[in-house]
Amino acid sequence: MTHKEAILTKATTGVATGGITMPVWWPTLSDTSNWAAQMVPIVSLIWIVLQIVFVVRRRMRGEK
Repeated sequence: MTHKEAILTKATTGVATGGITMPVWWPTLSDTSNWAAQMVPIVSLIWIVLQIVFVVRRRMRGEK
């Protein structure tokens, strides 16, 4: 894994974790619109699933 891939993986993990757990702290964000607050966890979950799929496919092909 290159340095840039490692940074991307760490950023993805942080954003996805924050997005998936957002419903826990969402009520404290009075300025956040309802639509955005509902979409962030969904988009974050999709993003992390795609990242996992790409990593698994890369490893199955023997690339590192």
